[in-house]
Amino acid sequence: MQIQTEIRQQLLATSRRTKIGAQLSCLILILGTLTLNSAAQTGGSGPSSKPVAQLPRIYLDTSWQQPIGGTTWAAHDVTQFRTALTNSVPGDVIVLDAGVTYSGSFTLPAKTNPGNKWIYIISSQLANLPAGTRVSPANAIYMPKLVAPGATGPFTVAYGANYWRLAGLELTAASNYPTGCGTAALHCMTYFLMNIIGTSGALADHIYVDRVYGHGGPLQDLQGGIITNWNNAALVDSYIDDVHIKVYDSVGTGCYRCLGPIKIVNNYISSSTENIMFGGAGGNGNPGVPSDIEIRNNYLYKPLAWVTASVTNGSMVVKNAFEVKTGQRILFDGNAIENVWAHGQLGYAIVLTVRTSQGGDFAVVNDLTITNNVLKNVVSGINSLAEDDLCGPSTGYPNCHNPGSQDRWNIANNLILFYDPKILGGNRNVALAMSGGLNRLAGNTPGTTRGIVFQHNTAVSAASTPCWNSIYFSSNGQAPPFKVPISNNVWFLDNVLCDHPTGDYGYVGTTGLKNYMGNPSTVPNDFNARFYGNVIWAQPGETVPSYPVTDLTQAAPFTYVNPSAMDYQLLTPVWTNTTDGKQAGIDNNYLPNH
Repeated sequence: MQIQTEIRQQLLATSRRTKIGAQLSCLILILGTLTLNSAAQTGGSGPSSKPVAQLPRIYLDTSWQQPIGGTTWAAHDVTQFRTALTNSVPGDVIVLDAGVTYSGSFTLPAKTNPGNKWIYIISSQLANLPAGTRVSPANAIYMPKLVAPGATGPFTVAYGANYWRLAGLELTAASNYPTGCGTAALHCMTYFLMNIIGTSGALADHIYVDRVYGHGGPLQDLQGGIITNWNNAALVDSYIDDVHIKVYDSVGTGCYRCLGPIKIVNNYISSSTENIMFGGAGGNGNPGVPSDIEIRNNYLYKPLAWVTASVTNGSMVVKNAFEVKTGQRILFDGNAIENVWAHGQLGYAIVLTVRTSQGGDFAVVNDLTITNNVLKNVVSGINSLAEDDLCGPSTGYPNCHNPGSQDRWNIANNLILFYDPKILGGNRNVALAMSGGLNRLAGNTPGTTRGIVFQHNTAVSAASTPCWNSIYFSSNGQAPPFKVPISNNVWFLDNVLCDHPTGDYGYVGTTGLKNYMGNPSTVPNDFNARFYGNVIWAQPGETVPSYPVTDLTQAAPFTYVNPSAMDYQLLTPVWTNTTDGKQAGIDNNYLPNH
């Protein structure tokens, strides 16, 4: 029980430091699904030193606390709104009229605020948008509409601004700015719906976006949605849609120039390139690593109509749903990802690849908890990279002096349903790709994936064909016998796998585990403890290799409780020779239903 005890201690410490209420209850549920008891505790052999990912140390309290006692500014038009933004003081409320269009780009200014009081900007019909409920386009009738006429979005945040909360607003653009546009006269662009411009001054702080409907449009290129380049950032109960731009990458939400904490909870986010991303720009000028990030109960979606738009027409770039290039202490729980195909990348739904070359020499991708998520209709599941293979002058990043690190990931109780690899946008289906990357600064030395627990996950092949691979180990150019371990302290426990784990040199079964997972000299046969309780489908035409007796391989396809109702809990085979005595694969009771 060592790992469960440590996680519980983290949760209790968090509850003492912050007002997290229902969030704490959710984390206790996560504790119940991680099931990180070691194989040694249930009759297996080997060490019980699995890595334990730290949870976020701070959880933002976004409960509704509208200021009382200050001035209420009734802003019926653009002029009155600008006056209110300029002259309001902390503790005030600015009310915009539902149904009225406010055309322009507006700045949240920095104000002296020794008492840390909020200024709220709200809809006059906010009572029709209850707190804690995600808004949708149907709710726009209760919202004022802020429309950016040019390349700069409806809102910019000034450096030093703090304690602003937006609630019940519609944000969009009607730009005719030509950069990035297509050939059609009306197909033009805006950079973002909300962001900071510039790189100097004190970072903004405590900016919350609540029940906001932000969107582009079919003929409106929008490069970014809510880009939270400030500390203490929250995006809750909102609907961010139609974020796409020709040629360039687009992102629904996330940040690169921030420290955290960050809360992204109960949103619909639809963006062509990345729905949520941390890192990717700023380099050594960034303030540090985005930290203490809570991402729960979101629906990350890409319309299938975008397959043709991206693959055939090139009118947008499609990559993934969730990407971390720099970040630590991240909780990604209870989210649904739907539709990711191969275009700008290989089609992974989640990409965890440290990029010090882009995010700064201090960048890491450490302490990730990825639990209870559904990845539906995705070409592949999760891609990893332990060291940045772009860092160094030979790859165009001469100011990068550290390849970064990847460590301590808990990936548990996730369902992966694959996209048909034979149709447009299809590619090889892989549940988890393990890559150490290359250290260009040390003579292209291969790196090592490490510190990963992959437990109680289920990968299901597309209807047309078996998956290409369940777990794939990249040797980073090494030929066997491998001088550098491909993976170290990596644990695969209690999963339902759609094919055998393998890698660049093919090995499967016990031979593959020995080659790819390694046997530390201090613990002979260590892979027997680190590969435990799994059920593996030997696909048609495959030879059934041998595995440790704690794992099951069968040629017959698996059956599930009720796939038509999205219940892919394993029905047959029955396999409870697992680290916790539970049926291998997911526990459907903890998965989201979006």
